[in-house]
Amino acid sequence: MCSLELDRCIRRGVTDPFVVVKDGFSNYFGGRQEWYDQEYRPKVHKYGCGIVAAVNAYLYMAGITRVTKIGYMSLVEEFIQMYPFSKFCLNTGLGVLPWQMSSYIKRKCRLAGKKVNPDWLGRSGLDNLYEKMKAALEQDTPVIWAFFNLKPSHKIQFYKYVNGQFRDTYLDEHSLEHKYDGVNSHYVTVTAVYESEQNGSVERWVEISSWGSKYYVNYREFEQFVRNAGGILNPANLINGYCSNILIIKKL
Repeated sequence: MCSLELDRCIRRGVTDPFVVVKDGFSNYFGGRQEWYDQEYRPKVHKYGCGIVAAVNAYLYMAGITRVTKIGYMSLVEEFIQMYPFSKFCLNTGLGVLPWQMSSYIKRKCRLAGKKVNPDWLGRSGLDNLYEKMKAALEQDTPVIWAFFNLKPSHKIQFYKYVNGQFRDTYLDEHSLEHKYDGVNSHYVTVTAVYESEQNGSVERWVEISSWGSKYYVNYREFEQFVRNAGGILNPANLINGYCSNILIIKKL
C-alpha cells in the first residue's frame, strides 16, 4: 500500500472520460473480456485482452467514448471475423498478435475518417519506453501496453487507487469480491501517467484500463518485472523486452 495524492501529481494522458461502456446501471472503464463465458470459443474470456485493448484504442481514436456492452461485444466479434487466424491464437493460448491489433486499429479508424499509423515498438527494446509512452499520451492517443515474462511465477501487480492510497487488495466494484490482481502475460490500454517527486526521485504511476476497470501500475515495478531473468544480455530478458512493450498510435 502506497500513499500519493494524484491531484498533486503531474498528469499526462488522454482526455477524460475515456471509453465508457454501459451495461444497464453499470459503467465500465473500457471493455471487459469476462463478458464472454468461459466455455465460449474462441477463448475470449481467458485470452481476449489484446482484442479488448485494440477495440478500446479504436473507439477512442474514432471519437466514440460511450458505447453499450452489446455494441462493444459486436466489435470484438467483428475483430475475430476480420482476422480468422485470431481464433487459432485465442484457442491455443497465444492471444492476438501486435500486427493484428495494429491492422484492426488502422482499418477501423480509416472507415471512421481518421488516418492513423499504429506501431509496435518491440524491436526497440525497453530503452526510453516510459518516455515514448508519455509522448504518445501527450498527443491524446492511448497506448497498448503488453506485459510478459518467461517465468510464469513472476507477476506485475495492478493497484487500485482508494482514498488517496494505491491498494493491491481491494473490493471490485463489478464482481463485489475482494481481489488481488497480478499478471504474467496481459495487454492493457494506457490512459495516463502520473509523476510526483518523492524524496529526491520521481515516482511514476501508469493509469490503465483492464477488465473494464481503472488500475495503476508502478513503473519501477514494471522495470523489475521485465528484467528479472539475470544479466541485461540474457536471452530471456531480450524476449521479455520485446514482448513487454507498447503499441503507439500516430495521427497522420
